[in-house]
Amino acid sequence: MCGFCGIYDPSGGAGIDRGLVRDMTRLMAERGPDAEGFYFNSRVGLGHRRLSIIDLSAGEQPVFNEDRSVLVVFNGEIFNYQDVRRELERAGHTFRTNTDTEVIVHAYEEYGERCVDHFRGMFAFFLQDTRTGEIFLARDRLGVKPLYYALRDGKLFFASEVKPLLLALGGRAEPDEQAIDFFMSIGYVPGELTIFRGIRKLLPGHFMRWRNGAPAITRYWDVPDEPARVLSFEDAEHQFLELLRESVKLRLIADVPVGAFLSGGVDSSVIVAQMGELTGKPVKTFSIGYSDSPEANELPYARTVANHLHTDHVEYHLTYGDFFENLEHFVYRSEEPIVESAGIALYKLAKRARQDVPVVLSGEGGDEVLAGYPLYRIMTQIGRVHPLARYTGAAAVARGIAPRISSEKTAKYLDWVGTPLARRYWSIPNDVTAGIRSRFYTPGFRARVGEPVADYFAGLFAHLRQATDLKRMSYVDIKSWLPDDLLIKADKMTMGASVELRVPFLDHKLLEFCLRLPDDLRLRGVTGKYLLKRAARRWLPDEILYRKKQGFPVPVARWFRTGLHDRVADILLDGRTQSRGYFEPGYVRHILAQHRAGGADNSRRLLSLVILELWHRTFADDIAAHLKRSSEPAPIEIVA
Repeated sequence: MCGFCGIYDPSGGAGIDRGLVRDMTRLMAERGPDAEGFYFNSRVGLGHRRLSIIDLSAGEQPVFNEDRSVLVVFNGEIFNYQDVRRELERAGHTFRTNTDTEVIVHAYEEYGERCVDHFRGMFAFFLQDTRTGEIFLARDRLGVKPLYYALRDGKLFFASEVKPLLLALGGRAEPDEQAIDFFMSIGYVPGELTIFRGIRKLLPGHFMRWRNGAPAITRYWDVPDEPARVLSFEDAEHQFLELLRESVKLRLIADVPVGAFLSGGVDSSVIVAQMGELTGKPVKTFSIGYSDSPEANELPYARTVANHLHTDHVEYHLTYGDFFENLEHFVYRSEEPIVESAGIALYKLAKRARQDVPVVLSGEGGDEVLAGYPLYRIMTQIGRVHPLARYTGAAAVARGIAPRISSEKTAKYLDWVGTPLARRYWSIPNDVTAGIRSRFYTPGFRARVGEPVADYFAGLFAHLRQATDLKRMSYVDIKSWLPDDLLIKADKMTMGASVELRVPFLDHKLLEFCLRLPDDLRLRGVTGKYLLKRAARRWLPDEILYRKKQGFPVPVARWFRTGLHDRVADILLDGRTQSRGYFEPGYVRHILAQHRAGGADNSRRLLSLVILELWHRTFADDIAAHLKRSSEPAPIEIVA
């Protein structure tokens, strides 16, 4: 696990600013505390930071092929690299290291751009073929690893994080208002867009080549658009467990100790159970809880699982003071604003885990792959009412009533009843529906941004033609909420602690199998993840398998009503905040007062507002202080 950045100048005229590349690289020091390397030729300047996981003695980057004509910098892990290496050696390729990185250059020599089809893992990389001048960037299928890019003056800038690009482009960030609308509506910015004007994400499952003076982007993988397979429960269970076991086994490959985050939920518990079986040793597990908020505390469940599976267990406690004091750091580390209160908890837990292990497995992705979210069931139920509402005219009435309802939750549900699934399903955190935004946004902001959110998600929803509504909802989340919220949080918070996070449920072979299952093997009645829970009875007690889902709870609602209310109000009612011109001050005061009085839980929207304002203060107002050029001595550079 690492971080890289670079500049590509196709003209090769002015030369690459080596000092700039060095400074860009050092902004990602936490991603790779073990080594630093640089490379320059007439068209390319590259920087790399290394976190040593595989082949600890020989993993410096860039890595070259035999005659040094092809080179790569890489972030991530190719978990099946040993199998791919054997294929390449049979084809005549010679290796000088035991790293997974070297597999990439030889696979590109052998298979060209389709080398990505052979990789099973999480990855983002930049490759140059100096014989042809060709450059090639790629990102893994599910977007576990990030890759950002920007164009300026005919040059391509790219990096594992945003901050190096901000430095290269002059420092101060300009916010994209369309992205702000997405963020307030769903809690993150989906797709290629970022909140930083002029900076884009390379989409998961895509690669980029430079052609005719511009990047040409190609999708190389997508969720298969196929009807469900017909198979018995016994066959489904057997194949599922084989694929999951194989995925966990691959993610245990490391030359350093490996542990696991354990929430006490079924996903992480099953991962830990498999790790114990595969290694034959007690797994090092880590959990977090809140001593001042027992209603959000999952530590007893995690403790039950740890005792049941005989793990070597560590617990960490977070308070509301810890949460608020780390909020600004969370915004700086995540770069893209995301409404993830659990991000701070994850960062603190990763810092604790780093004392014992540099690699951690987690259950991320299980809900999307196996239909675990309650919203899937809720949307299915609303879908049964929607045709009747259309027929009776109730849909129009619902849309008219929604803006005048005092309860935000009731207004949202009325919006949903009056809207087809393809336009109401905006992924899991669907928050600012049409009836709410009419009161929340200022007229000027509302006019400038229009209503692109529903259009964006309707386009995703329509992509699969042979799928059921449940599979379409999973697809939308796999393409948006998962890479652009959950995995951004996971990557940025764990790498901020110099920890590599691995996610077995997001092995693409396992995911493809699960999304070909009949709906009732994923969601049966009120039971999500039906197949997983039935299969997991061999490891876990029913009190774990069938307890109410909590996600990664953080008691923000309580904290914003009590100990943190005044600090939140100070930020949101500050003149600098209100001068942004996005939101109605009266509405903001209303939801603050309503939340404090206990009339409604507005913590999600309040947290969104706080994070957006802290983003502005960090990146749009004061970022120059964070991007000062480093005075560290430069290491030895590789120059073509």
